[in-house]
Amino acid sequence: MRPGDIHKTAFRTHDGLYEFLVMPFGLCNAPATFQALMNDVLRPVLRRFVLVFFDDILIYSSSWADHLRHLRVVLSMLRQHRLFVKRSKCAFGVDSVSYLGHIISEAGMAMDPAKVQAIHDWPQLRSAREVRGFLALAGYYRKFSEHLQPARLLLPLPIPTAVWTDIGLDFVEALPHVRGKSVILTVVDRFSKYCHFIPLAHPYTAESVAQAFFADIVRLHGVPQSMVSDRDPIFTSTFWRELMRLMGTRLHMTSVFHPQSDGRTEAANRIRTLPECPMARKSDNGITVETWKSRRGKRKDPRQP
Repeated sequence: MRPGDIHKTAFRTHDGLYEFLVMPFGLCNAPATFQALMNDVLRPVLRRFVLVFFDDILIYSSSWADHLRHLRVVLSMLRQHRLFVKRSKCAFGVDSVSYLGHIISEAGMAMDPAKVQAIHDWPQLRSAREVRGFLALAGYYRKFSEHLQPARLLLPLPIPTAVWTDIGLDFVEALPHVRGKSVILTVVDRFSKYCHFIPLAHPYTAESVAQAFFADIVRLHGVPQSMVSDRDPIFTSTFWRELMRLMGTRLHMTSVFHPQSDGRTEAANRIRTLPECPMARKSDNGITVETWKSRRGKRKDPRQP
């Protein structure tokens, strides 16, 4: 601690008042301050042959001679700034080292086997809260571990093999009103990437969405085998789940920790960011196309140049 700041660390115990003479990590912003210090001290060599995270310093070299030189440079920098290392916590001249939960060697980076095993041996998950906590930890480790499938939430989606057998659904809302419609139901074929944009009136219900789905999707393409969606109340409703069960359609719903499974539909929904938003509308003479221009509700004839 800087002498002028030592008094700021005073705390009371049963034996009286004490002050910290070195930086305690319990102080507000202490970790960030210490990391900034280490970055400043080692800045000339950072990412050249040194990585540092708080008090974990990794020195890497391509040869033994370079390693001795690099080690001497780093230790000199630390001594110059009156920073000390604890010998029992250091490893010198090794070809494999544990660093921040990884094993670093000339072969590359691997996860610490003890940590991977801990994931495999995790006790049975019994609540949504436990699942969320586990996914937050296992999301990164799954790259290093095969057959990691807690509660089926980390399983990849099946790869579609035919058109309109596996689809994705989502809603685009808060659009200008056009002929009483202000919502678009986006339906994407995961195999061909072909999209349907079905206009809906707001408010809509599971029943009205189902009617539009049967009229514009099932009528043209048949009953899908699987369906990917987010956890919109429409898709999680008892009516929708039971309807899909009777149809024989498997439901795959995204989660906060696994949102990328619905990426095709989300990509299609980027249409809302375009200056003009086309909207398919059925008429007595077939299908016509209207255009929503910006967000002011103006329309133009698409046949005009």
